[in-house]
Amino acid sequence: MTTILRHPRPGFTWDWWAVDAHGFLVQFSGGPAPEHLLSHVDRVDAAAAWAEENCPAWFNDAPPSLHAFSCNGELPVYTRNSVPDSPLRLSGAPAAVRATPTRQ
Repeated sequence: MTTILRHPRPGFTWDWWAVDAHGFLVQFSGGPAPEHLLSHVDRVDAAAAWAEENCPAWFNDAPPSLHAFSCNGELPVYTRNSVPDSPLRLSGAPAAVRATPTRQ
């Protein structure tokens, strides 16, 4: 089954999370998201704002705690930015973020 990806606000960076098959939290930035997540844009935006304030390492060059991918926004193609030594499972994520991810 193919997942349809769309960007909620073309031209703007948008962060969202997913959970991989092993239960690890994965952060995506700058590109489209699964279409069903777009009906929760405000909730995802609130979680991203909370995470930027409370988990700044997720958004800078600190040693990664999340698998992270980014997109240049032109095509729905993501590039892996980080692979953590000890990845964060969804169950260990902050509640503000835990409520927003989609399964991949």
